[in-house]
Amino acid sequence: MKIVDDKALYVHMLGEFHVNYGTKAISFGRNNLAKSVQLFQIMVLNKKTGVSKGSLVQYLYGRDEVENGNSSLNNTIFRLRKLLESAGLPKDNYITVQNGMCRWNEEIPIYADIYEFEELTSKGMSETDEKNRLSFLKEACLIYHGEFLPMMVGEEWAMAANIHYQEVYFSSLRIVCEELDKQREYEEILRLTTAAAHVYPFEEWQIWRIDSLIAMNRYKEAMDVYQDATKMFFDELGLSPSKKMMERFQVMSSHIQQPVRTIVDIKEGLKEENERKGAYYCTLPSFIDNYRILSRMMERTGQSVFLMLCTLTDSSGTPLESPKKLQEVSQKFQMAIQRSLRRGDLYTRYSPCQFLLLLPGTNKENCSIISTRIDRNFKDEGGGRNKINYYTASVADMKNGSGKLNFVSGDLKWV
Repeated sequence: MKIVDDKALYVHMLGEFHVNYGTKAISFGRNNLAKSVQLFQIMVLNKKTGVSKGSLVQYLYGRDEVENGNSSLNNTIFRLRKLLESAGLPKDNYITVQNGMCRWNEEIPIYADIYEFEELTSKGMSETDEKNRLSFLKEACLIYHGEFLPMMVGEEWAMAANIHYQEVYFSSLRIVCEELDKQREYEEILRLTTAAAHVYPFEEWQIWRIDSLIAMNRYKEAMDVYQDATKMFFDELGLSPSKKMMERFQVMSSHIQQPVRTIVDIKEGLKEENERKGAYYCTLPSFIDNYRILSRMMERTGQSVFLMLCTLTDSSGTPLESPKKLQEVSQKFQMAIQRSLRRGDLYTRYSPCQFLLLLPGTNKENCSIISTRIDRNFKDEGGGRNKINYYTASVADMKNGSGKLNFVSGDLKWV
């Protein structure tokens, strides 16, 4: 915000909380979460309409056991006045109370980023001229530096405001990106959605980033965004790449080209960097490609290939979903699979508690042996009372739409 009045307060609430009185920074010291500071924030948020004393008591003391909410509020108003005065502001009542409504004293003007954000988005949404509309909404998106008072997210009044501003921001940014896409302003889309993804690393903004980079033929950068995003989705949310993300992966893969090299250089580049014993681990997109290749090769070679899904469960057979429990045993789960398979087998993590195995040259009997071996190695790794359920099917049968096998703790059953 541009400072235009040395006798006014300038309040930033989107992404962070800090206050200036003219050009002078106001420090609340260690009191940023105090009731008096919360009261100030609520009054800034509701400057236009004011707030009833009853609502303020509920916002500030709803979870606390106070004998007299009205008296507590009066004390908090007094403390806020003293806090502002000690920070260098002139003596003033700051908050006026009339007919049960509390309002900020207009003698001390307040400029806030949320006021500017609301004004710009309101103008943009009502503007009929596309150029002006884009200008207003883009400026609003640039003001949005993060969630509304993130340190106060546990308070009901702050949470409601946070949801409101987030929804307005998302709506505005979608309109801006769609219009910029028509104008082929891909660099600007990338700039705006990268900022959005920093605050909200949701798939929508990652896809906008990837699409803008693809449109500028920057496939390597797009692939980096894809890999970082899918890793984050999986590690933090337990989500595998969506269909939309997989489609982008295929586009990027088909356009990334390597420089001209000799056959010796190419051969070296194809080698595994760290050759490990046991099966080969690959990402889900690579696993899908390998599955399709082996499925085609079967038509010519007649080789038997089986697909196995391994699901980690607790002692009662319920799939593990608790992040804490998964963190404790997921590495042991993966090591058991790694040790139990041959070097020519492939596997990938499908979900936080599941792995997919691709087993070329295997038959039904060997699938049962493999599941028993994984169980044994999992126990040796310290898997405790947790169990693994196995679901297996012949790739040939899957192509024909028939035949699935179910293994539970080594027992083979048809389903």
